[in-house]
Amino acid sequence: MAVEGGRTVRQKESRISVWDRMNRAVAVMDKLPLWWIGLLLFGAVFIPLFIWGENCVFPIHDQLDETILSYILNARHWGEGVNLFPELLGGINTSGMQPSAVLFIPLYRLFSAVNAFLIQYAVVFLCGFFGMYLAMKEMTGSSILAVAMGGCFCMLPIPPVYGLSVMGVPFLLWCFLNLWNRRRIVFSFLYLLLFGLTTHLVLIGYVVLGFWLLAILWSLLKKCCNRWICLGFGWLLLLYVLVNRSLFYELIFGGGSYVSHREELVNMAMPFWEAVKGLFLNSAQHADSLHGYLILPTFAALILGVVFYRRLDQKRKKRCIAAVAGMGILVGIAVLYGICKWQPVVDFRNSCSGFLRYFQLERFYWLYPAGWYLEFGLCFSLWWGADTRQGGDRKGAGGFRGFLCSPLLQAAILLIILFPTAWQIMKLSYIWRNVNYYNNGYDITGDISWKSFYADDLMQELEDVIGRDRKEYRIAHVGMSPAPALMHGFYTVDGYSNNYPLEYKHEFRRVIAKELEQVPETAVYFDGWGSRCYLFNAESGYAYMLGKRDRILYHDLEYDMTALKELGCEYIFSCGEILNAQELGLELLGYFETEDSFWGVWLYDLSL
Repeated sequence: MAVEGGRTVRQKESRISVWDRMNRAVAVMDKLPLWWIGLLLFGAVFIPLFIWGENCVFPIHDQLDETILSYILNARHWGEGVNLFPELLGGINTSGMQPSAVLFIPLYRLFSAVNAFLIQYAVVFLCGFFGMYLAMKEMTGSSILAVAMGGCFCMLPIPPVYGLSVMGVPFLLWCFLNLWNRRRIVFSFLYLLLFGLTTHLVLIGYVVLGFWLLAILWSLLKKCCNRWICLGFGWLLLLYVLVNRSLFYELIFGGGSYVSHREELVNMAMPFWEAVKGLFLNSAQHADSLHGYLILPTFAALILGVVFYRRLDQKRKKRCIAAVAGMGILVGIAVLYGICKWQPVVDFRNSCSGFLRYFQLERFYWLYPAGWYLEFGLCFSLWWGADTRQGGDRKGAGGFRGFLCSPLLQAAILLIILFPTAWQIMKLSYIWRNVNYYNNGYDITGDISWKSFYADDLMQELEDVIGRDRKEYRIAHVGMSPAPALMHGFYTVDGYSNNYPLEYKHEFRRVIAKELEQVPETAVYFDGWGSRCYLFNAESGYAYMLGKRDRILYHDLEYDMTALKELGCEYIFSCGEILNAQELGLELLGYFETEDSFWGVWLYDLSL
């Protein structure tokens, strides 16, 4: 019995020893630098993407069909000193095609468009991971939390064409904390330079400058301000002024070179609480945070932190205060969004002209992706590592408490809580989307590859059939995006721009006036927004992604061909056959498609 009892004791000691060793391993890992995991993740994502190249798939809406063209046109005319890009909308002022991140323009001059895009995405991805890692490590001291938040954040499906406007926020916060604590000054100012050149003032610049200014004012009241904080603010502001000098000139002195089509922009209202709830739970356009599954755990950890505030150590008390402030900011952003979408505010904005009419103050929600993962990490850190035991007696209540506070159990809880969010992020990530497309193709996924969308071989075939210098004529599109033609180098009378002359919008509307009369919904879309200046019609509405598999037929188009010719248009690329082409004075030059192209194009000549 003694032997058996001794064996039982030794077995218990062995089991306890294994448990303690595992806890020690997690605790040690939590203190080690784990940034290298970001490089492994980077390799797993980008090695396949660079191998697939033009066979990759990326979201097209507002990215491949619009914003990327601002880089392409600026790179194409690099160093020419032009004030007008002749390719788009019959010639558009350069101020109407300002890219979101000017530093990336040279990439599109030096590399093919797809490689430039992938390099841009790679920079955004790395800044997203390392920024979140460093910020979380700085605020919580936990490498495991830093890796978990960094890994989730950098995988979010944020459009790379917007530069660091979303993904660069945590890195900016880390640099702000460095300046606050008077350390890493040179590196922080270098990152501010990068941030200022890879973001846009009207997307995120005014947001971060506003919060930075509030921090300065607060520190002045507390008499704890330092010169580096003020210099950092001034440095970032100077960068935005230099990059957006034409915008500042117009705001201060007025007298822009043209009246923007945004003067007719009709802002749309939403019920106040519906807007607040929708943003708080789901974020909004171009800022997908996928944070829905984190809301309840974040609130639970925060509430427990407030309830047991007195029992927290000094570091956790500071984190708790920061977490309460962070939640207040997230709620405040949602309320601001609701106010901006509130009917009385919308009516006021629609009654204004100029800046007040089209400035989107609600874009504070671009902080949501960074904000929610920082907030979750802060709230979870209130209990992460609390009362951790590295061994010793676990008898009675003390042992049970030690079990609950063990690093291994806490890591398991973190994984369980994060799993639904991580799984959702992975399913919507660019790499998952590409793997799915690679395995299943267009028929299953519905995704369109870069090569298929831009269809350069098809565009070259159309150019060869026309047989003229592209600068000598302009084209228009029916039922298809002008982006492939613009990427190839055609000159178009239609296009997608958020800032082009109002006069041109009115001239273009003459072409489609009769078609708009037949479909009031499409008329509202064009008249109340108008950034997509396309040949809309009654038969396909405002659809612009009709491919060769859609087999479209246009029976009775009523375009004003005289008005279209006055815009300089000589050819039409149509996604479907125009059955009344002869009545419109169009000559069919043939139907064209290639094996890889998404499009099937009916080419018409209207120059006769």
